[in-house]
Amino acid sequence: MKPLYRKTLLRFLPIVFNLERANQLSLLPDKDLADLCHLIRTIPSNEEPEKRN
Repeated sequence: MKPLYRKTLLRFLPIVFNLERANQLSLLPDKDLADLCHLIRTIPSNEEPEKRN
C-alpha cells in the first residue's frame, strides 16, 4: 500500500501540469517557461560553430 502523501501527490500533480500547460496556472509568477531558457542560435551548415572555453 502506498503512503497517503504519495497517493495524494500522484492525484494532484497531473492536474497542476495540465493547468500549467494550458496557461491557466502560473507556477512561476511573471515568468514564462520560455523566458527561462537561453535563446538557441541556429548555425548554417557551412558555418563553423564558435568554440567556448
